[in-house]
Amino acid sequence: MKLRPLLASALAFAVLAAAGTSSAATRYVFATFLGDDASKQKLSLYTSKNGLDFTLLSNTGFAGPTGVLRDPSIMKHSDGQYYIAYTLKSWTTTSASFAIASSPDLKTWTFRTEVPAQVTGVKDTWAPEWFKDPDGSIHLIVSIDTNTTQFKSYLYTASDATLSKWDAPVPLGIGPNYIDTFVVKIGALYHAFTKNETTKFIEHATASTLTGPWTFVGKDNWAGWGSGKEGPALYQLDNGQWRMFLDCYGNCGFLQTSSTDLNTWSSTTTVPVLSGVVRHGTVLREDDAAAGGGGSGGSGGANHGGAGGATSAGATSASGGSGSSSSGAGTSNSGGVGNGAGGSSALGGAGASAAGAANPAGSGGSLAMPAGAGGPNAPSGGSTTATSGSSGTPDTSSDGCSHAPTNANRDSRGAFALLIAALAVLRRRRALSPSG
Repeated sequence: MKLRPLLASALAFAVLAAAGTSSAATRYVFATFLGDDASKQKLSLYTSKNGLDFTLLSNTGFAGPTGVLRDPSIMKHSDGQYYIAYTLKSWTTTSASFAIASSPDLKTWTFRTEVPAQVTGVKDTWAPEWFKDPDGSIHLIVSIDTNTTQFKSYLYTASDATLSKWDAPVPLGIGPNYIDTFVVKIGALYHAFTKNETTKFIEHATASTLTGPWTFVGKDNWAGWGSGKEGPALYQLDNGQWRMFLDCYGNCGFLQTSSTDLNTWSSTTTVPVLSGVVRHGTVLREDDAAAGGGGSGGSGGANHGGAGGATSAGATSASGGSGSSSSGAGTSNSGGVGNGAGGSSALGGAGASAAGAANPAGSGGSLAMPAGAGGPNAPSGGSTTATSGSSGTPDTSSDGCSHAPTNANRDSRGAFALLIAALAVLRRRRALSPSG
């Protein structure tokens, strides 16, 4: 038997398999509105490949039944739909509820429900922000003031999978006189970024439970951003770094700042294309391959999201997001925090061993290597080894968060395993063949 054609085929297959994954890319979706004029209080969407350079996807014109849409927070749910929660009245008009709309493709939006504030004496109901806890529960954090009290942040929890029913609100424990509260979670710690409505500074608080007690670890001008900022929206980039958008009123533009640990932040700079055009909004991070399809997402993260949500299979989510992973070995973000638990990944190839390969499944998952003929760490003609998720080697970002490897890394490892396995088969056949 001639071995060169087989070897060439194996090499070509490995190269193509590795190259084929390079097309997968992260997409960042920014949901926003454009201003206080009636014509601008509608949903606008922008997209980016790097989380900073955004281009307009659509000025959708969607504003729901009230004709007003402000402060949209975006996530992707487990039903495959994109969801926005938003302020449904102008900031000069009292409002006793907020609204939710959905879309299968970011193009066509459908009003889903209006959620009453259920707070006695409510005057204004502003800036609902998605937050999906790693336990899978979906929340909205909403800023509400009354005729007798200043703004406080309230926590609403979805009581059904359609997001049409919500439990009665619970005070988040931040305030009074704080608005635009955006929460992410890293490990066991919740981080809230919220605007002090008296000083106009964005401040930073932490807690071990979502409803507090909260401890402010960054007060007044702790980050050096100055006052006059609102609408903080966090999302995590592929490299683990955090980015925050800030809506700066008073003609100072739409700003961004970055951090590796949520405690030390860069100076603010204006966001290209967006500054001077957009207002308060949030960012959803997702894999392009999952765009418009199943899985769930973060707000912004995400999210988002924030407030945020869980990722679709093998995808990442952000913003505001937040949440845990769904099926597959994808990472998910409570505003970008990775949770790869429960997924599994199979890499094809004969006789490939799990030795030396990182486990893409994350904690609790498994990496399965199918049986084959004499892989590099398997007995001759032998079977596979399966490693538990806890023995994998996750990628760790500079902020100490663990993340499952990217799709491209996983597939590249699979292609490499196939190549090694093929070479092992060829060596074995050569040893058995009298002609070599």
